[in-house]
Order: sequence, then C-alpha cells, then structure tokens
Amino acid sequence: MEPLLDLALPGLIHDLNNVFQNLMEAADALSGDPRWMGLSAAIFRSIERGKEITSSMQATDQPSAPFETVLYNARTLVEDSMMSRPGPKIEFVSQVEPALVLRNAWAWERVLINLFCNAVQAMPQGGIISTAACRKNGSIQIVVADEGCGIAPELLAVIFDPHVSTKTLGGLGLHIVNSIVKQEAGEVRVANREGRGAEFTITLPPEPVLSRRVGA
Repeated sequence: MEPLLDLALPGLIHDLNNVFQNLMEAADALSGDPRWMGLSAAIFRSIERGKEITSSMQATDQPSAPFETVLYNARTLVEDSMMSRPGPKIEFVSQVEPALVLRNAWAWERVLINLFCNAVQAMPQGGIISTAACRKNGSIQIVVADEGCGIAPELLAVIFDPHVSTKTLGGLGLHIVNSIVKQEAGEVRVANREGRGAEFTITLPPEPVLSRRVGA
C-alpha cells in the first residue's frame, strides 16, 4: 500500500483559492457600479495579497524587495481594510533610508501589517502611524510608532507571547511579528512613548545576513 500523502497544506491552499475565486466574482460584480468601484479595487488587492500568502506557504524561497515596496504594500492593505469603516482619520507617515533591501519580502509585509493593524485598533480617535527605517551602528533598524493608548505595563513583558491580548479573540499578531523577526536573526522591542502611544523597534543584522528563509 502506498503511503498516504500529507495533503493538509495543499488542501488548505486549494480551499482558500476557492474562497478567493468567490470573492473575485463578487468584486467583479461591484466594479460595474461607480459607487463601489473603489471598494471593488480594495477587494481585488486583498485577494492578490491572500494569493501571495498562500503561494509563499509552499515556496522554497521568497523574493527580495526594497523596504519602500514592502512598506507601500503593507500600508495599502491596511488602508483598504479601513475603507468600509468610517471613523476618525488615521494618517501614515514614513522616513526611510534609500536602498534598504529585505529578503523574504512577503514575510516582512506580514510584520508591518500586524504592527499597523494593532496601531489602528489602539487609535479609535484617529492619529498618526509613523515608520522609520535606516542603517544604524552596522545594523538595520525599523521603528513603527503610533499615537494610541499605549500598552498596559503588566503586558509589556509578555506582549509577544501567543494569545496575549485585551480582545476576546486575538493575540497572535505580535507573536507572528516576533517569530518572523527572530527567524531573521533580529530582535523586536516595545516601549510606551512619552505622552502617548507605543513604539516597536526592530533591529536586524546587516543586509548580507538577511538570507535565512522565513516561513510565511
């Protein structure tokens, strides 16, 4: 008897692709109405992002990309997610040193998306999410800061543990961030800013070391 193949991952990807197809048909139907063209485009972008994630699950290697591209893709997805939720304005600002290239670009998009989503949830009254990236002391440093409510002192030491959250469902986003950063031989730290908000600082080895594969 031939051994049974482990179809858990291929089966999951197959099922997700069916879901994406249904969403594409719905987005295509919306695109014919001028009132919903913007929302339709946002849905299409989210579908493409989902397809990239499922592709990366089976990829033996992931592409490199300039940090500016990683940042743009992550910011666009989060802005799309806010399109159908009216509320106070959230603004993204950035200061990025040119020519910073990261391996495993999709994984780094996941890092930024999770940090941005946490920041959005922490700012129900609106505010600014800032991102800075530069070379510093022979390393690469990425800083994401918000103007939200900050992190409760009792959670600071365990914030990257799985299922640590003030929400009933959740608590994996920052654990994913920490896991990806560690697989890239980096470190992520969090602190409350003076006055208002939280700040996440990621320190990475110089670019030649950024070649270890990150499972996405």
